[in-house]
Amino acid sequence: MENMLEYIKETPEILSDIIDNSRKYTKPLIDFYIENCCKRIHLIASGSSYNGSLCALYFMKHILQSDIAVTAPFTFANHETPLNSDTMYIFISQSGCSTNILTAIKMLKEKGYKTACLVGRTDSDAEKLADLTVNWHCGEEKIGFVTKGVSSLACFLMCFSLNLALKRKLIDDKTNIYYLDEMKKTQDLQPKLLENTIDIFANNKEDFINAKKVILLSSGPNFGTITEGALKIAETCCRTAIACEAEEFLHGPLYPSTPEDLFIIIDNNNHPSTARLIDIAVALKDVSEKVYVLGNTERFDTNHRFALEDQTDPLVSPLYKLTCLQTLAYMISENTNRYEPHEAVKRFKKANKVASKSRPDLYLDLQKIENSESAS
Repeated sequence: MENMLEYIKETPEILSDIIDNSRKYTKPLIDFYIENCCKRIHLIASGSSYNGSLCALYFMKHILQSDIAVTAPFTFANHETPLNSDTMYIFISQSGCSTNILTAIKMLKEKGYKTACLVGRTDSDAEKLADLTVNWHCGEEKIGFVTKGVSSLACFLMCFSLNLALKRKLIDDKTNIYYLDEMKKTQDLQPKLLENTIDIFANNKEDFINAKKVILLSSGPNFGTITEGALKIAETCCRTAIACEAEEFLHGPLYPSTPEDLFIIIDNNNHPSTARLIDIAVALKDVSEKVYVLGNTERFDTNHRFALEDQTDPLVSPLYKLTCLQTLAYMISENTNRYEPHEAVKRFKKANKVASKSRPDLYLDLQKIENSESAS
């Protein structure tokens, strides 16, 4: 049977395909942008697609030299005003069947706007609604705790930004080649980080499986990495996991922390933010002995550091750093609850009073919802 780890291992091949075929894969989206005289981009996504968008956000801002908005679909449909005719609204859903995305697309179309949707499968309900539906080529992923779908979405959005920037003459070929090479490099590093993560988990297994809650800290390019990591740990391990911008963590969220908590801090490679991130990580040792960093700092011993000999441009680093948190989510769950939530949550899911998907049975039932007691 498929498992998350298999999909994580498939990620380099998927991302390499997107990078190698980026002009062909992103052309429909770029044509849509040009044909509709767009000047801005607004991404509407939820769950892992939202986090994948955040992983690409700072890259997109840098390459396109403009602000890029990322909004959850429920908020977009109910609270987003004003709308702009020169904005390209891109709806994102790996299944293409998320009810919140479908509702948001309908809302925008009713107001007379053109709609584009990115999906991760060939058959989806979004195709019936959006003016343009583009597959971002993540390949099949039967497990709802998506992994390669997140990394591949971030990669696709980065490639889209590069090709659009070339079209608009915002960057030259040299810049384009530099970033494509750095993106390819992330997938050379990905298998090494995966193995490093498995080794550190094995050496510190009790820290990971017995943590009361998991706290993930970072900033900038890797803020999306930690938000996806927190989501993945929460939905697979069924324990509290929070993501927080590292400096903001000191301004309140710190106070419920205990020595039983696990901290993981992700730096941004050779970036001005790195020194402060590591300062915070070192200081947190006063709170808990379970403090780990994802970065190459020498201020942490190798047994508490997910590190590699090499690293990449900070803007593309989520394409490989996310692997660490996805792998930890898999390893922790396999050694604890094996994806099974509390019976009360099973009843909530089985009752399906607030459906989040327009189709049933989109993914394998690893949470054993169908075998739970009937909703009372």
